Amino acid sequence: MKFIFLLILSSSTLFAQNENCLNYQQKVFDSDTCCWRKLSKEQEFESGANLIVDFLKNGKVENKMSLNWHAGQMFAFAGKDKVALNYFGKTHSVFQKWFGGEDGKAWYFFAKGTSAFIKRDKTKLEKIISKWKAKLPEDKNYTELLRLKKNWNKNYKNATTGNSGFRQTPILWLPDVRLFARITSGTNYKYPLGSR
Repeated sequence: MKFIFLLILSSSTLFAQNENCLNYQQKVFDSDTCCWRKLSKEQEFESGANLIVDFLKNGKVENKMSLNWHAGQMFAFAGKDKVALNYFGKTHSVFQKWFGGEDGKAWYFFAKGTSAFIKRDKTKLEKIISKWKAKLPEDKNYTELLRLKKNWNKNYKNATTGNSGFRQTPILWLPDVRLFARITSGTNYKYPLGSR
């Protein structure tokens, strides 16, 4: 009986904490000590992903692309690959590749390469890496794709670190959300120096 009471109490406490998270600004929601990242550190990947999805629907969203990417990561870490691919797919479009300059192309290749890994399409991942090497400067996301290729026989969670350990979220660069505004509205935003 005590066990059931504690289970109900802890579930209601978690629910209350999650409800409070939806009232935070995205900067707080995304912080290392809060919300979905806290759940991730506790290896509660699916719960973290679902919290991000709730925030996308009901929170104070400032960067939808970033949240969709992290929801995809958390679902992939939980082994929910089909759902992960859905969220990864919301983070890129061919317009980034065509009109986004180097930053947009790099993000497009990174997102497509990560999706190729999740889909287990090694040929596509290798083609993306080759295109990147030929057309763009190498960065942390390029290195992450190389890591995924090197760790092909591992699941996404373990492949992102290159060993059996686990880093909560891969170090990656997310392009400025203004890219979509520039593409869709015709506004000519310039990326600040060093933003990448």
